[in-house]
Amino acid sequence: MPPPIRAPSMAKSRSSASAEAAMKPDALKVLIYATWRDRLLVFDEPDFPEVELQVPGGTVEIGEDIDAAAFREFSEETGIRPATPLTPLTVHDYRFSKDGAEVRHRRHYFHIHLEGDHPVTWQHREMTPFGGGPILFRFFWLGFDDAQSRLGYGMEHGLPLLG
Repeated sequence: MPPPIRAPSMAKSRSSASAEAAMKPDALKVLIYATWRDRLLVFDEPDFPEVELQVPGGTVEIGEDIDAAAFREFSEETGIRPATPLTPLTVHDYRFSKDGAEVRHRRHYFHIHLEGDHPVTWQHREMTPFGGGPILFRFFWLGFDDAQSRLGYGMEHGLPLLG
């Protein structure tokens, strides 16, 4: 079980509380920016080369605490169990079109600075991905400018908050 995560309340990226309340998300998501030696952890999916670069994250389960979901998703996807808490960064509503319908995700962004030694690249299988069987991820580190231009699915949105 992950340790409790205590952090200040998250700043909202939307300017109006009423505008935020108006969007009913289809899913709550967590995205984690893991940094190490001035680089960002990203991954691709070797079995699905058409999938764009991503950062660790996933779906918050029904009734699950958002901070706990961030810890769980990071650990499941990377194989790393952080020794320090993940820090909330912001919340952002992300919309996209799928099969002709608008999909709305409320994304909760987190940051963790990793210490110690880590491989330059590694592979890890997430055994319990949302809606499917095991999936292979290939992890590696990118500089922030490179990540800003190469991340897919709008996942670069919170990068400026890393300073």
